[in-house]
Amino acid sequence: MRYLILLTPSKNWIEGIVLHNQPFMPEHAVYVQNEYNNGNIVLAGPFGGSTGGAIVIDADNEEYVIKFAENDPAVKNGVFSYEIKQWDYKMSRLENINPKFGQEYIEYKHKIQKQLGII
Repeated sequence: MRYLILLTPSKNWIEGIVLHNQPFMPEHAVYVQNEYNNGNIVLAGPFGGSTGGAIVIDADNEEYVIKFAENDPAVKNGVFSYEIKQWDYKMSRLENINPKFGQEYIEYKHKIQKQLGII
């Protein structure tokens, strides 16, 4: 399964200091790199404006992802907090997945929505 880990500044984030200079960022980077080297990280990196970051990770279960997030040095030391979302992706250039949504899909979904009484 694929998961998205959203990382946001937490209680020990230092205002006015860019993300890569925050405490425990070198340790965080090496920690994520190790998981990448294990083949589980799909994408990872900071958001613009030093507002946190995201990690896209493949794992067998959410418990693994929770453990990974909780053991991140930046999370353990209160620089980041995290939120995990299971990601049921439908499009991906990385895996060449293209559902080719078009007008037929709109018509199909509208038919279902009419049956449900929502349109």
